[in-house]
Amino acid sequence: MIIGDIHGEISKVRVFLAYKPQVRHVFLGDLADNRKGGISLEDELECLDLILSSDSDITWGNHDLAYVPARPWRCYSSFIIEHQDIAGYTSRSEYLRKVNEQNGNLFVRDIFEERYLPHFGRIKAAHAVDGWLCTHAGVSPEVAGIIPAEILRAGTQEIADWLQEEFLREMQAVGQSFRDTDPRRFGCRPLFKIPKCRGGLDTSGGIFWFDPIGEESNPSPLVGRQIFGHTPVPYPEISTLGTKWVNLNAFEDDGIWIYDTEEDRLIDLNELAG
Repeated sequence: MIIGDIHGEISKVRVFLAYKPQVRHVFLGDLADNRKGGISLEDELECLDLILSSDSDITWGNHDLAYVPARPWRCYSSFIIEHQDIAGYTSRSEYLRKVNEQNGNLFVRDIFEERYLPHFGRIKAAHAVDGWLCTHAGVSPEVAGIIPAEILRAGTQEIADWLQEEFLREMQAVGQSFRDTDPRRFGCRPLFKIPKCRGGLDTSGGIFWFDPIGEESNPSPLVGRQIFGHTPVPYPEISTLGTKWVNLNAFEDDGIWIYDTEEDRLIDLNELAG
């Protein structure tokens, strides 16, 4: 059972976790940083706590990785602010006011970091589910090109394991990243690349930034069937030309779109409830 970018929408999480609770549930990343408005910091934290306290599998999204200490990009998150701005936040947030009273001035991003960090080993760069490769943004032809041929031949689980191992290797690599004045920034290798269509300098994005629409490039068939999010589409996209892939990051309606890998079909949980 797979769901795309959540961005703090706890109502979607509750419905998703309640559907077939006995089977495996997978979140494709971007758990935080609301994009629609009307969701408070408290709502986002409650949503994140619910996901992290569940037994679901989770993939890293670019917004989630903004809240780890060795984050691969300088920003790309909603809650990185300066200490002097805390007063403005605490005046609007009872939660932050209490945190301030107990702990003094904190960056808002630190509150998210405290939640993500204990789960660093649990959250993965990729998961294999019923023969589907699940990443946040999909595997581009360029990224598929760096995966050893023997791993590609071995199958989806081996590809997911290799991407996780490569993710950990690249998280240790130090280098200059785009729009960053700090020369010692982590995560500057292929999996973390940002394409030009997303404001980066690279010709193709990594598994956290690949944008098939902007890059005018289909996900690589070399890794088999893929499920991903990240790139906003009006409604979920399913390509059956060649190797099948699914983009779940729909934004045009209020559907709660998931892909049921057991039934091999797209489902709107709102329609089932109605």
